[in-house]
Amino acid sequence: MDTTPGQPSRDALHRRFWRQFGLVLAELPAGMWLEVAEASATRDPEGPVARCHVVQSPEDPEYREALAAGLTMLAPPPLDDFEPGYVYEKDVLICHDEEGRDELRRLVPGVEEDVARSRESSAGTVMRLTAEPGTGGSRVLDALRGLPDDARVSPNYLVSICNVNLCPADEPRVPSRRLPVPPVNRDAGAGLGTSVVVIDTGLVVNWDLDERLEVYPWLRDEDGRVTGRLEQRDGSDLLDDVPPRVLPGEPWDPTSLPTGEVAGELRGQAASGVVHEYVGHGTFITGVVRCVAPRARVRTYNRLQWAGTTDADGFGRHLLDALADYEDRNGAWPDVISLSAGVRPLPGESLRSLDAFMEELHRRDRTVLVAAAGNDASSAPFYPAAYARHDPSVIAVGALDATESRRAVYSDHGPWVSVYARGSYLVNAFAFGSYTPLHPDDEIFGERPEDEDGYDDPGDGLFHGLARWSGTSFATPLVAGLIAARMSAAGESSGDAARWLLGRAHAQAVRDRDGEPLPRLLVDQEVR
Repeated sequence: MDTTPGQPSRDALHRRFWRQFGLVLAELPAGMWLEVAEASATRDPEGPVARCHVVQSPEDPEYREALAAGLTMLAPPPLDDFEPGYVYEKDVLICHDEEGRDELRRLVPGVEEDVARSRESSAGTVMRLTAEPGTGGSRVLDALRGLPDDARVSPNYLVSICNVNLCPADEPRVPSRRLPVPPVNRDAGAGLGTSVVVIDTGLVVNWDLDERLEVYPWLRDEDGRVTGRLEQRDGSDLLDDVPPRVLPGEPWDPTSLPTGEVAGELRGQAASGVVHEYVGHGTFITGVVRCVAPRARVRTYNRLQWAGTTDADGFGRHLLDALADYEDRNGAWPDVISLSAGVRPLPGESLRSLDAFMEELHRRDRTVLVAAAGNDASSAPFYPAAYARHDPSVIAVGALDATESRRAVYSDHGPWVSVYARGSYLVNAFAFGSYTPLHPDDEIFGERPEDEDGYDDPGDGLFHGLARWSGTSFATPLVAGLIAARMSAAGESSGDAARWLLGRAHAQAVRDRDGEPLPRLLVDQEVR
């Protein structure tokens, strides 16, 4: 079976970007201005001056709904050969320390502090730029090019479940078989006594109805108890608390997480049964963890509420808030965090808005962060995954194709990627309802596995609780689940389990297309 992948055309990728960007704009706060900079953008004053395209999140409710429903598409910029590279808030910079703030004020004209936002920011001082922009039309890039390389000042990037693509490697498709890929672990005790937090788009509403759990029984709780909060597509609460489902005669203790429980915040979908973009992303990821580690305790948070995105200024705060909630419930951080989101900053930068989160992660030596490497087929570092190059508390996960012998064509790669696992044509829990592909003619892969292998799309577009999906987003929870499975099998900490698995990954590495070794973990990976 040949599954050699092929990249879509440049035009197809551009259509994909602007279509997805429209979905994000429809869910951003109304009136928010964003800037899309060319891939050639740099803060090097001697480098090329990048062109930028400015877009505002619409305030008209009807236009927002049309963008969200895919009924209209955001118009691309009228610029020849414009290659989208970076998305960030227009005219806003974040100063991550006082020295950076003082340098910005001293070296860049027209700088004002946004006092209200600075009070709420966990990333630093929020500054607004008002001077006339230069040749490229970007006050943000002009200011950065006027600062020293080591100035701790950065744009307020848009952080997404992918970077420039703003989406996973492909769209969810209806699988022809009702079996998960990866399959449910034959070791029914895998993950016993371990905890995994998924920070993503939450769980789909009514995922835990009995008839739906028949479709994906690996998400069923040991005792039937579930907690959560319903949220609309705009992130506002529908219900403050969903009453927990308790077995007759059993008391409910909201601070306890019994063995094998799945719990989390929920993300809504239209009452008409239409599945909106990204609604099932967190549910799918949660299902992958549970297939690999059936007895792991998993809690899933909705912290990427703008069509799978958030901004860098709030990203670290959202992560810390989710983990503070988890600690309040359980007395400690989890063993493993599975995070399938990030951003590719300008060359030479890291994601400084995560400094406070990374410092807290280092204080919690029982917790490992497993992060997706991104789906741009790029070697440029994607954060927070790229911290893995120098930080053993972070595991960066790239994707293998369905053969598990080659890097998936969409997967980011490079020396900062810790390990690769299958990310192509996985099958797992999803929403119930109809989903209309936004890019039906833009196949990410040149050839797909044959129908008899259970991953092909029958084409009716009506989902019955399972989807076939691809991306480093889904290779990531596979590795997170393997860490939990190794922990329970060997009685190890998450850090020791991760190191053992990385040793196995290097021992079974294969050569990539460019000759570089691909350390890999397999769907049927032994953990003893």
